[in-house]
Amino acid sequence: MPSLDHWISERPEFIALAMLLLGALVTRWSANRAPATRVGTRVPMFLAFTYFLFRAHQVPYLAAVPPADALERILGDGMRAIWWLWVASIGANLVHQFSFRSAKFTAHRFFTDLAVAGIYLLAFVGLITFVFNFPVQGLLVTSGAVAVILGLALQSSLGDVFYGVVLNLGKPYGEGDWISLDNGVEGRVLEMNWRATHLLTLSQDVVIVPNSVVGKSKIINSSSPSRVHGTTIPVLLAPATQPAVARRILSDAINGCHLVLSAPPPIIVIRSMSQEGILIEATFFTTEISRSLEAQNQVYEKINRCLGAAGIGLGARTTALPQQPQDLALRSLGEGQRLVAFTPVFARLPASESAAIAASMVREVFEAGSTVIERDRKSEAMYVVYSGVLSATRDVAGTSQEIGRLCATDHFGAAGLLDGRQSTLKVTALTLAVVYRLEKKDLMRLVEAMPGFAAGLNRELAARQLLAHNAADAHDGTLESEDSLANWFANLFRRPDSDHVGRH
Repeated sequence: MPSLDHWISERPEFIALAMLLLGALVTRWSANRAPATRVGTRVPMFLAFTYFLFRAHQVPYLAAVPPADALERILGDGMRAIWWLWVASIGANLVHQFSFRSAKFTAHRFFTDLAVAGIYLLAFVGLITFVFNFPVQGLLVTSGAVAVILGLALQSSLGDVFYGVVLNLGKPYGEGDWISLDNGVEGRVLEMNWRATHLLTLSQDVVIVPNSVVGKSKIINSSSPSRVHGTTIPVLLAPATQPAVARRILSDAINGCHLVLSAPPPIIVIRSMSQEGILIEATFFTTEISRSLEAQNQVYEKINRCLGAAGIGLGARTTALPQQPQDLALRSLGEGQRLVAFTPVFARLPASESAAIAASMVREVFEAGSTVIERDRKSEAMYVVYSGVLSATRDVAGTSQEIGRLCATDHFGAAGLLDGRQSTLKVTALTLAVVYRLEKKDLMRLVEAMPGFAAGLNRELAARQLLAHNAADAHDGTLESEDSLANWFANLFRRPDSDHVGRH
């Protein structure tokens, strides 16, 4: 029986074939392993296969003399062809391995794919030239004709590919950026491949836009240089409104929205004045564009309340529209009456109770920087903001953290009156603020006389405490306070026989 040395010296092509089969098994075994493991196991097998292929005088990159034996010729050509494919596969793995750390960037992935395609193209040229002995000149002529035909047939697809290269080189946007095109399409970039860009819209739909369309469009990148996004809304006020008062009220309303950033500050510009009204454009900023719609809804709600409390009506697009009777009646009311009318917690009170509350409240003025309620003290009254902006802060891990802002028709201090706990918040005036004070006896009289008002106040305070808990990342103490407040209301309006019924 021939020894191994005999096979190596006389029939190295069979040893090369064995290395090829063993390499296929190793490749299959390492398919689900780490990239470094796949490369580390495949390279030694490839080098052994190359060594025995050279011993058999089958050099892959040299034109071989066809042997007389047909089986030997077929076997040699097949193994040389496999060598070119194998070396291209290992080269592609190496490219992916070295670019693995940067794979999260679209441009890096794009050029990695381009490098891999170039490796396989070179392997294909080597295979055609050295294995099949096809002249390079003829290959180029043939490939040129084929390229013209394919170019005409795939003109649109090739345009997307080339525009993809241009977009990756220019980098006008990246994954995670929010972009808008001049054709109305906008969304967050999910993926950018050879052919198209995938966008996730606000309606949670995926829009696939060809790269050629993106490349020819005007692109607005709302995430560059920062993700801060500005939103502009128009407000048309009554022509009798003083511009300075209008700017102050709109500024307070916008700054009172917790989704709006304090820096950069809102921009309020008076665009025109006419008999129809004063047109004002207000621009505010949010941390990202996805929050702009909710912030816009809150800002409009705040503006409506602030204007109502100040007795300012809206303008009309035509002077033919007479002034509405409710606007005239609103202006005839005093500050306290308008404030009660537009404060949501008092909205469903009968007229007599609203008038009584407005008459019992006391007007107080706080300069910017002054403290309205101190932390760790019991509240002495319920406060309703008439004008200005106030900030509610809480100590979190030794630092003061803002959990909310207050403007016209917002109230605070009621929770401490109802559950007797000390306030965990500190309320400070950010601007000159006018606040109306409702004493505890007047609030408790209203709570006991009107169960519907008490239930609405309970829901509002519980939702506010939950918001404060989430904003400050507080512990279970806040939720316990919230539960005790709810239980207090439940015990206050429980029927006398409810406990008896429950026990039976």
